[in-house]
Amino acid sequence: MAESNDFTASLKKNRTIILAILMLPVIGMAISIPLIVWRAPSNMVIVLAVIVVLMAQYILLVRWIAKRMDKLTAK
Repeated sequence: MAESNDFTASLKKNRTIILAILMLPVIGMAISIPLIVWRAPSNMVIVLAVIVVLMAQYILLVRWIAKRMDKLTAK
C-alpha cells in the first residue's frame, strides 16, 4: 500500500516532465517537416502526409496517457 502511494505521489510530482519527455518525438517530427520541404524530394506530399498522420496519432496517444495518469492520481 505504501508503494502505491509513493508511485501516485511521484506521478503527481513528475507529470509534466513525463509528458514533456513523451512529446519529444513530436518535436522531432515537427522539425523534420521544414527540412523535408527545404530539400524538396519528389514525393514530398506523401512524406509530409505520413508525418502529419503519425504526429496526430502520437499526440492522441499522449493525451490518452495523460488522462490515465489523471485517473490514477485521482484515486
